[in-house]
This record gives sequence, structure tokens and C-alpha cells, in this order.
Amino acid sequence: MARPRTKDRDLPPRMYRKYGAYYYVTHQNKWIRLSDNLEEAKRRWVEREAPCRLPAQGMAAVFNRYAVEVLPTKSIKTRRDQGGQLKLLEAAFGDFRPDEVKPVHVAQYLDARAKQRAAVSGNREKALLSHVFTMAMRWGIVDVNPCRGVTRNRERPRDRYVEDEELEQFLAFARNLLHGMLTLRKGKPPAITRGKEYTQPLESGVVVSAALEIAYLAAQRRQDVLQLTLDHITPEGLVVHQLKGRNRKPVKVLVQWAPKLAEAIGRARKLWRPKGSRHLFVSRKTGKPYTDSGFNTLVQRVMRAWEAGGHARFHFHDMRAKGATDLLDQGVNAIDTTGHADPTIVHAVYDRRAIRKGVGVK
Repeated sequence: MARPRTKDRDLPPRMYRKYGAYYYVTHQNKWIRLSDNLEEAKRRWVEREAPCRLPAQGMAAVFNRYAVEVLPTKSIKTRRDQGGQLKLLEAAFGDFRPDEVKPVHVAQYLDARAKQRAAVSGNREKALLSHVFTMAMRWGIVDVNPCRGVTRNRERPRDRYVEDEELEQFLAFARNLLHGMLTLRKGKPPAITRGKEYTQPLESGVVVSAALEIAYLAAQRRQDVLQLTLDHITPEGLVVHQLKGRNRKPVKVLVQWAPKLAEAIGRARKLWRPKGSRHLFVSRKTGKPYTDSGFNTLVQRVMRAWEAGGHARFHFHDMRAKGATDLLDQGVNAIDTTGHADPTIVHAVYDRRAIRKGVGVK
């Protein structure tokens, strides 16, 4: 009787999962146990199947080595995003030898992604491909990076600015949601049914409104807001540890108290959290801090209901841009709050003022 085995689509060639462990299967059908941990199993697979010491081994081997050795050092969100990007790159370049990839091939890839109406995604994938080749140079596989000198697809920065009244209406909408209002019905977007009696407050609406308001008033990223704890609330202000990478030193920002920010933090402190937890935002289902993807699911549910009510949608990320824009409009140096080292990023990406106010020459 054959032993049960599974071949996941995400596993490298000749790697199988059996009885909770991962195995390498030789051409002679010999099963060699690698590990019960997927990352460790992939590392050992690389050592056997694609050590990437010679250019002749192909780009597929380079991508696999990058996935095993480099990708795990990045943040959870980056690993998830770049994991999908690597699959697209491998589909396009996997049959190449590393030294066969030329700048014209990279440019053709960008053009193809632009025709697919994925010009921005193509730019992100090109950036990842460039880092793959940077590592390949370090590993002694290639001597040059073919991505260098290839111009990116043109991007138009997002210019959505959430007006004050619009934000206040959304916050009130989210805070006043009641249990049952966001229930999906036959695959349709959640919409509040008129005439139906809703009684119990919807906690997720309060959580979304609290996090979104803090992200705006402190001009911080969603991931950094979700990591806030009671220990970050100090007499001087809110201390934010910006996590920009797994192996990079966090940027620490002190956002001094303003009346609205203090009120928003006060509301967040009243949210449910298990005994002994110090985090501001905790999932009642898990008793742990929200993951970025899990929290984004809550935001999308509330936002779909907001849209179904005839309102224009916006992104959670627009809150940081609104905060930076309002600070700039008040004449404040926004990088002291956003934590950016380069002011050009703030002005190019986060400054969404429709009209810039200035004074004439005296």
C-alpha cells in the first residue's frame, strides 16, 4: 500500500509532505527526510537540489535560494507580498540562466506588466528582481545586475485626500455599528438592512475607528499603530516604534500630546483586552494583538458597508497621508512625526494638499 503523501503547489520540485514532515525524493524514488519545519526543509532542499554555485543551474535555483535564505529575514507582510512576486518572476525568468538575463528582458517584463494594467506591480517586482540579482552577485553567481539602468514604469502618486467632515462621518458610522449589520448575505457586500432591529454594539467597528483615528492624528502606519501598548503612552506623548524591517533598527518617534490625540488614545484604552495584556488593540478571538492582514479584513468589512451606504471609499493608508498633509498645512515639519529620514518622500507621497498656501514677497 502506497504511503500517504501530498504535493503542495508551493513546494519546490521533488519535495513532498508526508506524515507532517517534508521529504526530498531522489530520482531513484528514495525518500530523504528534510525537516518538519517548512523553512528548514527548504534550506536543506537548496543544499541538495539547487545550491546555486554555478550560473548554469538557472534562475529557478536562484529564486529558490532567495526564498529560503533571504525572504525569511523580512517582515511577515513583506514575505507574503514578495512570495507572490517571486512566483511571477520565476514564471517569466525561470528558464533563463542567470548570465542570460539582460536589461532588455527586464524592460520587456515591465512593458508586459504595463499592458496587463499592472504597471505599479511590475515596478515592485522589478525592485525584487534587482535585489535577487544583488544577492546573486554576492553569492558569486553573476557579475552584473541587469536591472540597473532600466527605468521603471511611470507611476502616478495617490492623491486621495480625506476631508475632515468625511472622516468625522466615517468615525461616527463605525462607532455606531451594531452586531449583525455587517453580515454577508449571498456573497453580496454587507449593507445595513433598513427596518431591522439591531441591538448589541459591534466591537470591531469601535476598534477600526479607534485605530484609524490614531493613525491619522499621529501620522503613523497601520502596522505600527497595531503594535502600540500601554507602555508607549507616556506623560510627554505617544512613543511609536516604527518597524521597517525584521533586521533593521526600529525608528522611535515621540508624538507629543495634542487634545484630539489624547482623546483618541483614551478611547482606545477602554477597548477590551485580556487580563495582563498591555496591547491597545487585541483580537477577542485570539486574545493576541491583531495581525496586519487580520485587521485589514475588519477594515474592509466596515469600508464595504460604508460604500454601500453611498459614500466614497478610502484606504486606511490614506490616514497617514492626511495626517502628514494637515501637519504641512499647519507649517509643521512633518518628518519629525512621520519618522522619514528623507523629506522628499513626505512631499512626493504624503503631501496631498490641493492648494499650497504661501505669502508674497514683502
